Amino acid sequence: MKKIILFFALTILILNGCYYDKMAKTECISDNPIEDFAWLKAMKNTMTDCSCEISIIQGTYNNQTVFFTSLTDMLCDGIDMPTLYDCEGKVVRVFTIADYRTVDDLVTKDKVLYRCNDITNN
Repeated sequence: MKKIILFFALTILILNGCYYDKMAKTECISDNPIEDFAWLKAMKNTMTDCSCEISIIQGTYNNQTVFFTSLTDMLCDGIDMPTLYDCEGKVVRVFTIADYRTVDDLVTKDKVLYRCNDITNN
C-alpha cells in the first residue's frame, strides 16, 4: 500500500512540475523583447541596409506569442512568407509559397518592434 501511495505522489509531483515548466515556457512577457531576448536582438542587428522596409513584429499564433519578420513596405513587391518564432527563438511555424496567403488569417500582428529601412538606417 505504501508503494502505491508513493507511486501516486511521485506521479503527481512529476506531472505538476511538467505543467509549470510548460507554463513558464509559453509565457512571454517583456516590455522590450528586442533588448530582453538575445536571439531577437541578434536578428535585429543583422537587418542593415534594407532597401525595402522589413519589420520585426510581435504577434499571436494559436494563443501563443510569436515573433517574425515581415515585408512592411507598401511600395515593394514581394511575397511575405514569415517564419514564426517563440520567446526562446525556436521555430513555431514556417509559411511557404503553398500557404503564405493564410498568414493574415492565422497570425495577429500585435506590435511592430523594429523597422529596417534606408531612412532609419542612414
